[in-house]
Amino acid sequence: MQSPLREDLLEELYRLRCSGRDHTRIPELALLLGRPADDLDEIVPGLERDGYIVSGGDGIVLTPGGLEEGARIMRKHRVLERFFSDVLGMSPETASAEACTLEHNVSDAAITRLGRLLGGSAAGGSSESGEREASPSLTLMESALDAEMVVSCIRCQAPVTRLHDLGIIRGESIRVVRRIEGNGVVVKVKDCDIALSREIAASIIVENAE
Repeated sequence: MQSPLREDLLEELYRLRCSGRDHTRIPELALLLGRPADDLDEIVPGLERDGYIVSGGDGIVLTPGGLEEGARIMRKHRVLERFFSDVLGMSPETASAEACTLEHNVSDAAITRLGRLLGGSAAGGSSESGEREASPSLTLMESALDAEMVVSCIRCQAPVTRLHDLGIIRGESIRVVRRIEGNGVVVKVKDCDIALSREIAASIIVENAE
């Protein structure tokens, strides 16, 4: 089992990769994770030995194995957040915070069963055995222009309260209307255009509107 900090680092690298950032330096990762850079310096060599990352002069980049692991961790958060919100009726902020805490301790088997219980996008596609598996996480940075999407999850690194004030909440319709080269996207929510940075847009998980 990965340690919580190792999982947090891989998940953050995956989130950044989804936003188009291939390489990220340790000081920036430490800032995003709210941890001292020395803590990351201690675990990076182990992640590299295990084949999850490659580090160099340009920073850290995920390997294919690291991408798969990052996606697996992100899916745990997504499923747990939906459970806390949809089933237990928790607020989006509380659901996200609880998911951040528990995603490190829940098994993949439990997440698969929970996702199947929730149904829809939390469970994903079908495997060869017929069980439903996770679909790839889609962020606003990955969303096609003018595609009608629905907010599925807001990652805990994002300023959740501020996004809620802007109307960006779970279940809300949203679409990317313009990309800001190197800086993020402009989205339309409730007939309002809102500019979001790359990092924030990569923290917002969306799914196709039905």
